[in-house]
Amino acid sequence: MTFDLFEEMDKFLAGSSIAAPGADPEFVLLMGGVCAGKTTMRKQKFSRGYAVLDAGEIFLNLSRGHYYDFGAAFEEQLDLIGYGIAFRAIQQRRHLVTEMTGGQLPVERYEGLIEAMLSVGYKAELLYVHCDFESAQQRNLNRGDDNISAYYTEPYHVRWLLDAVREIRESVE
Repeated sequence: MTFDLFEEMDKFLAGSSIAAPGADPEFVLLMGGVCAGKTTMRKQKFSRGYAVLDAGEIFLNLSRGHYYDFGAAFEEQLDLIGYGIAFRAIQQRRHLVTEMTGGQLPVERYEGLIEAMLSVGYKAELLYVHCDFESAQQRNLNRGDDNISAYYTEPYHVRWLLDAVREIRESVE
């Protein structure tokens, strides 16, 4: 499969997402259980002015309308694009939003992510999204193949962001 790396990354790097001169860029982390409404909130409140780091959407773009199991089919491309989005967003001081469930990794890993973003000049905002169990269960039952859970994408997001911060910090030292 061929793809244009920069074209794929540009789909997630909103032109208006660069922080104003002298202002700190914002890192918004939406956390909550499976099907709590994180993506809905992201699309309602952060669809403009924020670069989006979403492994699920990157994967769906790469799938070109076909069904594949998440991850393995495009692992290399997914990592190149996702890391590229994270790196360019941070390097260019773009406001950035991503989603995580918050239940897969040790709490220290999430704290480390927030600290890493703060270390490169970001303001961090953690928003918890919640809904009742019955609603989440119904949403999950109605989930289509084109709706990949943050449960699966979270490890990618954490890795891409931490790797990008590490590389940026090393380049200025």
